[in-house]
Amino acid sequence: MPPALPDEGLLRMLQPLIGRWRTTGRVLDANGRQVATVEGSDSYRWMPGRRWVVHEVDVTMGGEHVQVLEMIGGAGETPGTIAMRAFDASGDYGVMSLAALPDGALLLSGDGVRSVLRPAADGASMRAHWEQEAGPDRWVPWMEMEFARIG
Repeated sequence: MPPALPDEGLLRMLQPLIGRWRTTGRVLDANGRQVATVEGSDSYRWMPGRRWVVHEVDVTMGGEHVQVLEMIGGAGETPGTIAMRAFDASGDYGVMSLAALPDGALLLSGDGVRSVLRPAADGASMRAHWEQEAGPDRWVPWMEMEFARIG
């Protein structure tokens, strides 16, 4: 049985992501100190039918080349969310969910990580703050990312 589809309103919240992005950022330790940099690119595109977004990541993170293919679409496990399924070049697989926040930002969460992604009003940039779960109700900084539209 195919996954349930999210409603049109949830899919519309993905539109600001569509395009190619220059990606920069920094990886942080649990105290918020930089331990590595991130540089590369992200791209988001609609699949035909506009029910799924293909997200491709190609970055260098602390000297390691990281490539990820992510499919965003289908209803998430929680009502009002969209499922995100990521596959990386090392063979790892992860599942997250995406939800809209009242201020227009997007909340990504799952597998002990969460992020708030904030597209700029002019569509030219985005910022993301990532955290890792460090215990019950305890989250610590993980990454600060910036994205500049290049296409």
